[in-house]
Amino acid sequence: MGLTWRPDRAYLTGLAVAGTRKPVSTRAMHTLPLAQRDDLGNGYYVLWFDSPAPVAASAGQFTMVRSAEWGVAPLLPRPMSLLSGGSRPSMLIKVVGEGTRRMAEDPMGQPYNLLAPLGHAWTPLPEGHRPVLVAGGVGVAPLVYLAEELSAAPDALAPISLYGGRTTRDLPLAERLEACGELAVTTEDGSRGRAGRVTLLLDELLAKAAGSGDKLAVYTCGPHGMMRAVAERAEAAGVWCRASLEAPMGCGYGVCLGCPVAKRDGSYFYTCVDGPCVDAKQVDWTKEVF
Repeated sequence: MGLTWRPDRAYLTGLAVAGTRKPVSTRAMHTLPLAQRDDLGNGYYVLWFDSPAPVAASAGQFTMVRSAEWGVAPLLPRPMSLLSGGSRPSMLIKVVGEGTRRMAEDPMGQPYNLLAPLGHAWTPLPEGHRPVLVAGGVGVAPLVYLAEELSAAPDALAPISLYGGRTTRDLPLAERLEACGELAVTTEDGSRGRAGRVTLLLDELLAKAAGSGDKLAVYTCGPHGMMRAVAERAEAAGVWCRASLEAPMGCGYGVCLGCPVAKRDGSYFYTCVDGPCVDAKQVDWTKEVF
């Protein structure tokens, strides 16, 4: 592949983001059989793998994944948010190109290489804050993982999930969010929930919290424009907000430098090592990610 994997080394990052972090786990290359594929419709699938050595991941971390039997094409692994870790690591995919098409068609039992866990997990929920998860489309994956972590924590408030998609077919895993707490959805065509964008729901929730004095903590992942709108609204309301960045990348651990995201101070996050989960106030949302 032209890359030298070093699974024996601890995964180190720069301290580019303020705030308390969960400890970063040591990455390792896991060669695992594809054990299950759930067809969610509209090109969305959940892939499950069997791992004899549990993948020690937390919500918000990701994996670089590629079948061990793909040959030379597609060449590079794909970055995918982890939907779960442990002995049954999983991920949500949407078929958009050759790599994801093959993931949707490969036979059960085919071996895959997963370099994981990678990146920073979500910052822990501030004490006394109600978590608000704002998701768009396939960006729901790290938020489902977070919702399930929060619902299993005895001292955490149940999350409020706001989920937007183009149509009802673009809301994969909505039922898993709903199982963890409150769920409200929007669709652009009005086929489910409120007609419009998910920021309509966020505006209402922020206004309600401002009137009641409730403390909110916003976590968001989805299209760049959606996250920009969420981050701007949270900052205007003085509300704590974290975002999971998405950017193209080739390695996943800071070698290729292919995943820069502009910061307000003129420098850059490298999504794989400084993120993907960052303080939304530090991102220059006016700059698109290519």
